[in-house]
Amino acid sequence: MPALTIDPALDDLAQSEEEEDTPGGEELPLPEQLTVIPDELHPGEELVLGPDGEPLEDTGLVLEDVDPGLEPVSGADDGGTYAVPFAPDAGSLRVRRSIVVRQEPRQDAPALGTVAQDMRVRWQGETAVRGPDCEAWIQIEPRGWVCERYLEPNFREPRVRELPKLREGELTPGIYARVVGKRVRAYPSLALARARRKGVLLKGSVSVQLRGQVRIRRRTYWRTTDGQYLEARVLREYRPSSYEGVNAEAIAELPPTFAWAQSRTRPFAAVEVRTAPDAKAARETVLPPRTLVAVKELSEDGHWVSIAEDQWVARDDLHVAWFSHAPPQVEPGSRWLDVDLDAQVLVAYEGERPVYATLISSGKQGTDTPEGLFRIWIKFAEADMTGSGTAGNDTYRVATVPWTMFFQDDYALHTAYWHDRFGQPMSHGCVNLSPKDARALYAWAAPQVPVGWSMVHATEDAPGSWIRIRGQARPTGKPRRVAVAATQGGAP
Repeated sequence: MPALTIDPALDDLAQSEEEEDTPGGEELPLPEQLTVIPDELHPGEELVLGPDGEPLEDTGLVLEDVDPGLEPVSGADDGGTYAVPFAPDAGSLRVRRSIVVRQEPRQDAPALGTVAQDMRVRWQGETAVRGPDCEAWIQIEPRGWVCERYLEPNFREPRVRELPKLREGELTPGIYARVVGKRVRAYPSLALARARRKGVLLKGSVSVQLRGQVRIRRRTYWRTTDGQYLEARVLREYRPSSYEGVNAEAIAELPPTFAWAQSRTRPFAAVEVRTAPDAKAARETVLPPRTLVAVKELSEDGHWVSIAEDQWVARDDLHVAWFSHAPPQVEPGSRWLDVDLDAQVLVAYEGERPVYATLISSGKQGTDTPEGLFRIWIKFAEADMTGSGTAGNDTYRVATVPWTMFFQDDYALHTAYWHDRFGQPMSHGCVNLSPKDARALYAWAAPQVPVGWSMVHATEDAPGSWIRIRGQARPTGKPRRVAVAATQGGAP
């Protein structure tokens, strides 16, 4: 994966190392990796995938001369592509490793996405396509072509699973933690960790996803999903937010215009309700943060909002879901998203009908979220993210961010498992969503991700949903200088 100029608002790592009880639990399964995978053709080795999910080094076989008796494929660009029989005695085809799915049966065809390792898929038809770069290209369901060398017949029925994999009751796939303390080292093996040898010094803000733990003598170590070992005392577990927006059924029961009551400067404080549009008026009651309220009218000075008779809330303590018409580019009935940076609110539409609304966290001052009309161009079940931090040349590295949808170069809508300050600008330019919101919108927005795929591209036949980003986020603190790294995606 290229370095990304996106997110998260991780805490400064200025805390000293201190002993802490480590989280317990059984060892978690290794989730699907997007960048490094085992090479089953060469046991003990690994393959590194490029941004499109294709191996950076081709380990494909060299084909023999083509049988002159084979029939050329109709419409082929060259004479080296032939139809061959394909009817294996199998219930399914197991995917030997994560591999890109091609739009046509050739290596240079556009990528549709990536089907994950160990999924069992069904094939289409009784013929395959033989070409100069693959002995047999297999058309799989629901679409696309995969070279036979990445598939193997399996007697069991097809089986695909939604990615990323979640256990019952989980908000995110597994456990995430941030690294704290100074001069923390990550070790490539447990033996080296115990001997404290060959450790890699971690720099900047680092968060990791944890696979399992082991205790040796008086020390506990966690293994991360990228195969490194860290002492438990340098890890602080994240508690992902359980916040969730409102769906179409809930919106239908709400007032025509509604808002979340939440202070912009003290998001976890109760919101005061006054009997008149005046800060000196008597206090009627207080509302828990993120309470949904009606928006009835504005005061003459525009600083107060009536939510009920003789009940007024300061305008700055409300995040209003202002409904809007679709841009001209959106086809009637199509799914699209509207992001209001000033309100820190996202509304999802089907045509003119709002079907989901929630609070978001956009870019902080100095790393603003780009405004304009964009389309989702690629979606990842999980993506590793790196970039510049918020203090000089500090950097951050964030492991396996779930439900990520890129809409402009390296800018994306994605889960933020590291904070619960939705309604406030918090990111380095991306649109942060709670885990529940990110998962719902990932499944809803186009392009649709086939079950069992870890990544999908938008194509001409299956374009991504439109995203309109408008307004300007309000600064909530003192301006800070932020260095944003240049990336392969060209984001500023």
